[in-house]
Amino acid sequence: SKKILLLLFLIIILSFFLLGLDELFSIYYIKQNSEFIQSFIDKNFLYSLLIFYSLFFLFLFFFLPFSAIMLIFSGYSFNLYLSIPLSIIIITIGGLSNFLLLKKINLIVFFNKAKFWLKKISFTFKDNEFQYLLLLRLIPIPFIIQNTITVILNISAKNFFFSTLLGVVPYAVIYSLAGSQLRKIIDKSGFITISDILNYENFAVIFLLAIFILLSIFLKKKIN
Repeated sequence: SKKILLLLFLIIILSFFLLGLDELFSIYYIKQNSEFIQSFIDKNFLYSLLIFYSLFFLFLFFFLPFSAIMLIFSGYSFNLYLSIPLSIIIITIGGLSNFLLLKKINLIVFFNKAKFWLKKISFTFKDNEFQYLLLLRLIPIPFIIQNTITVILNISAKNFFFSTLLGVVPYAVIYSLAGSQLRKIIDKSGFITISDILNYENFAVIFLLAIFILLSIFLKKKIN
């Protein structure tokens, strides 16, 4: 049953890309259909919220790598004071659903040869589990890879939930702000790139947070 479940997810993911549905979730598509999108949201605000965040959750659940563009889309479509908290909640719940699903698949079976090293890493990880999880969330690698690592290291669901809830905040804010900027320049002639809307200086905050977490782990080990 686990193999069938894994196969089903792979079919859904491949079908999404083979059918070209990924092209609907791009800055180019938003720009080409900006009038229709804004008109639909204005006339159907609550439905728009429900549809958008349901899609966001489904993308997370099916391991589709669209978190960044969905955050940009949320900042473009809705008020930041609404979109940022909702995005954080959806990413956290979607991440937890990933986590529980990956546990059900029992990924550790695929890493039998590395069991000794995994136990050793897991033991080290347990000493500062929450801090390491926060640090993992700040590293810019795909969400599915982050979640897989947490499952392999047998992280508790409680620590996973709260570290995700806090750890995704910086990225949710940065990419939502990029979406807000996109709304301001959407009528600009020519092609709009990610560099036009994303302030890369904001990522310095994430770097400083990572340094702070590493420092806290180091000091805790020194004190102990």
